[in-house]
Amino acid sequence: MYLTSEEQRMLGGEYGEGTRKAMEVQVKQGEFYDADRMVPLSMAYVVLGPDPGHRLSSYLKDLADGGAKFRCPTLVPVPDPDNETMQWGFEDYKKLGGIVAFGGGFGHARNAFWYPLFGQDIIADGTAVTSFFNGVVGARANNMDAIGQHTAAIIGRAPRYGYLTPEGRLGKVLVEVKAKPTNDTDWSVLGYYVGWQLGRHWWDVPVFNGIAPADVSTDDLVLFCTSLPAYGAVCHFLMVGVSPEARTLEEAFGGAKPKETIVYGDEERKAVYDRFSTNASKPDMVVIGGFGVDTSMTAMYKIARTLEGKRVSGDFPTFVLMNPIVKIAADKAGLTALIEASGVRTSLEAFGSEAGIKSFNPVTDSRKAGIKVAVFNNAKSCHYIGQQQLEAVLRTTDACLKIALTGKLEAA
Repeated sequence: MYLTSEEQRMLGGEYGEGTRKAMEVQVKQGEFYDADRMVPLSMAYVVLGPDPGHRLSSYLKDLADGGAKFRCPTLVPVPDPDNETMQWGFEDYKKLGGIVAFGGGFGHARNAFWYPLFGQDIIADGTAVTSFFNGVVGARANNMDAIGQHTAAIIGRAPRYGYLTPEGRLGKVLVEVKAKPTNDTDWSVLGYYVGWQLGRHWWDVPVFNGIAPADVSTDDLVLFCTSLPAYGAVCHFLMVGVSPEARTLEEAFGGAKPKETIVYGDEERKAVYDRFSTNASKPDMVVIGGFGVDTSMTAMYKIARTLEGKRVSGDFPTFVLMNPIVKIAADKAGLTALIEASGVRTSLEAFGSEAGIKSFNPVTDSRKAGIKVAVFNNAKSCHYIGQQQLEAVLRTTDACLKIALTGKLEAA
């Protein structure tokens, strides 16, 4: 891999031991993927999550003690600033020159923090945000683990391979969308189904054809992008008429023919809903949002209108979860109070205390809390909760609210 004179000096230690170690990681990564050179990064979103054994924090501290600093604007999204498992990195990031942004995931992607532009090379947080910035914005990002993200931000560069190359961004698999999404959960289902079908060749960029651009909202695309990489790790897609690199079907494929065609119709959509279904007559929990699938302000208004003047069943907890940024706006608008007046919980803390679980997360801790049947409004949460060996049920947001109000889980 070709290195500029400055990159060679970084690797040689002229910029400090921390920068040398970071460059060494990126050079090895570039050589593994046969990158021809490095490209400068316009910005970086790096992952902050639980750090078992403090391995990542120890590694970052070692780099900082070696004089390392982030060389590109670096944002550290924190989904839950009150969660102790998320607090370990605050001081480390300050030493490295990063900005800690309370919001996390699409909390920062849709709000007032840095936003990438079309054609910029970036580091893009987790798989869902990476797919959003690649497919919706047209920025360029590969999916990296935490070490890869942080070391790239420290040297301000990333090896040029995969989605950072023109050929790597072209479509490979055609998805003919016959069953048009009609609600937010349907968008989640569409993304999940295609990731499921791509399976072991998830790196082949899917091109979605048949979606009318005028019918798509940012909220739709967020739900879509959260579930697209859930089954595999699909971090880039093209949607004809929506993605800036797919103004036409021909442009999306670069004039080539697709290597495979997936037809998504009513039966395919039903297959996902059937995958996450149950014969139970009552759930143990209903959750709208959460696990990186933020409830937007638009959705909050709709939920508030549905619940106004009503009470949900007390037989099981119902949650409407927001990131901290939306929470502030919802509080100001009076939506949080209205929703909570119906008996819905907008925080996990109290339930976690009742269940004796610190920092309760429905997707990872439900089984410990005695929950056997859990209803969600997105396919991503349903997919990941499966590792707890309980029944995950996928329903639309409206259906989730109906279940919460009636206390009954009827057949879809």
